[in-house]
Amino acid sequence: MDVKYTIITPPNLMNLSHSKSSYLFLLLCVLAVSISAHAQTPTVNLRFVSFPKSTNAEPIELLIGETKTIKVKIPTNSISETYKVPALATWTLGKSSTNEKGEFVFLAYGKATSIIAKEQLVIVVRQGLNDADGLTLTTLKNSDEGFNGGKYILLNATKVDIAGSIGSGKFSLKPNAHSMIAPEPTKTESDRSYCFAEFFFREDEKVHPFFTATWRFNPKARSMVFFYHDPTSKQLQVHTIRSYMP
Repeated sequence: MDVKYTIITPPNLMNLSHSKSSYLFLLLCVLAVSISAHAQTPTVNLRFVSFPKSTNAEPIELLIGETKTIKVKIPTNSISETYKVPALATWTLGKSSTNEKGEFVFLAYGKATSIIAKEQLVIVVRQGLNDADGLTLTTLKNSDEGFNGGKYILLNATKVDIAGSIGSGKFSLKPNAHSMIAPEPTKTESDRSYCFAEFFFREDEKVHPFFTATWRFNPKARSMVFFYHDPTSKQLQVHTIRSYMP
């Protein structure tokens, strides 16, 4: 004989089952949003270069959180390796320590405003022989749309006005200013191109020439030209770095 039956779920059990399902669904949504937010946390590929040469070649600390730092290298004759760090509003270099209460303390040597760019280059200018004497930081876009092949970055870290030309590109810089030029070469010989470079400075309302040279021009290379006063002799100096896109 066939037996007919019906499964009856008590009202309170139905509500409990529905409540558990809703809670589980909500929990999964929260976890999904959290994972998505974590995966989409913006980061920046940061690289460094510095001048003049420091007597202390040790890495320096970059502040990447309220109480968190990483050590970064800021070489003089080349651009540093890439550091993948959180996208912050400000880049701050210095030294961390702990006070008598065991609290985190960070002594800033220099800072600069970040820019809206995935690839960034921070130019570090030393104000003395050591990093602790103070640093001036300048942030540039380090990409094909920014500082790329055939271009020159010129940065005036002196106390006088600097002007001049590289190939067809002319520039004029106030103290602590920088500019970028993309010159055409002055001449080409045997498939090699060259740029004639000539620089002047203004002092006491007089213009004085202080540097001339003929530089090899490579459309795939990017160059940095730094003007500064030597910390020891106080003489006006020119420091150049050539590199290729990473």
